Amino acid sequence: MPTTVTDPYDILQASILSRPRMMGSAGEAETIRFLKDFLKKHNLHPSTEEFTWSTAFVSGRKYLYLLLGVLAILFNISLRLAQPLNGILTIVLVVVAISVLVFGMKGLLHDKFKGLGKSFQGENVLCDVPSRNNEKDAPLIYFTAHYDSISSNHPKLNTISMMALLLGFILSVLLTLTSVILNLSDYANAAWNGQPTIHVINLTLLIFSAVVVSLSIFSQFIERTNSSPGACDNGSGSAILLSLAAHFQQQPPAHTRLKFIWCGAEEWGLYGSKGYVKAHQEEIAAGCERSCVINVDMVGSELAYLQKSGFIFQKPLNKQLNVLIAQCAEEADIAARPFNSVIGGNSDHASFQKEKVEVCFFLSNKDTKIIHSPQDTIEKVKPEKMADAVELIKRMVTKLDKQFL
Repeated sequence: MPTTVTDPYDILQASILSRPRMMGSAGEAETIRFLKDFLKKHNLHPSTEEFTWSTAFVSGRKYLYLLLGVLAILFNISLRLAQPLNGILTIVLVVVAISVLVFGMKGLLHDKFKGLGKSFQGENVLCDVPSRNNEKDAPLIYFTAHYDSISSNHPKLNTISMMALLLGFILSVLLTLTSVILNLSDYANAAWNGQPTIHVINLTLLIFSAVVVSLSIFSQFIERTNSSPGACDNGSGSAILLSLAAHFQQQPPAHTRLKFIWCGAEEWGLYGSKGYVKAHQEEIAAGCERSCVINVDMVGSELAYLQKSGFIFQKPLNKQLNVLIAQCAEEADIAARPFNSVIGGNSDHASFQKEKVEVCFFLSNKDTKIIHSPQDTIEKVKPEKMADAVELIKRMVTKLDKQFL
């Protein structure tokens, strides 16, 4: 590729970034070579850092869902035992169920079940752009994008069905607990006949449990394959970072350092960004007040960014960066859509956010229906949206360079 090519769409179109790049495949090795070659041609002196990634998150999630299905079956069996055993035993099951859900999800998110999967070595690709004044202790902006792609054989149903499974299980626990309370009340108070109400609740529980069991079985057949071209997710973000790195190598900010990180194994559990943060934890913690993260995870048919996240009570992702995005977009007449999400942390910015670093997250939310599938092709990516993302982020860096003073 000629060194003059810095348009993000041209980079995406002419490279491995619009073809499958699953970790552990030949596509991964080719991607790392391409990233390094591009950066070298633009005098950016790339380096790599190794990290360990595992299939434990995907495998562990399947085991957890299967266990939730078994517990849903046990709820229905225990409630049909004689009083008061149906109350006492079921309470024990509810406590076990809540513990399994809480500790299971926490364990998956914190890599506590590595023994459930196979471990491999991966590489993050890095490059630095010093401030124009070459200030060693200058504020730091991290740019992140994951370069790996992955596919699921049920792409449209995967996320929806797993959310439905978790919601169905929580409702099953609540219905079970209600039935337990009524059963014990009925046993203690012979004058009160609560059986008709209990029967209705148990029937409702049976319906929800059937959904949970069906989805837990369905989850066992979701396989990860290498059939997704991954142009949106996240060839687009990787190409945008390459374009930005080439630009700032020629025109660095006066007072701010820039660090570009192309993370691996994001699709398997954010292993690349977790590995980087772990290796640089002291440095990141020391500079958290004078640094921020711009994470570009998909620019396709739209340019959008996460505003708020949360299941019940949604909270803003950051204090200032989203305000800055809106300001820059308005000044440049760029369409950048804010959106809210129940799940807001499932990308590389989350690893930095845990270290109290201000983060922002670009994601073409409307395109999530086609990612992780053969439909995630370059035809789904709009060149003008990628160009808008580059221009918007350039303006953000200019404003941040002044704010950090």
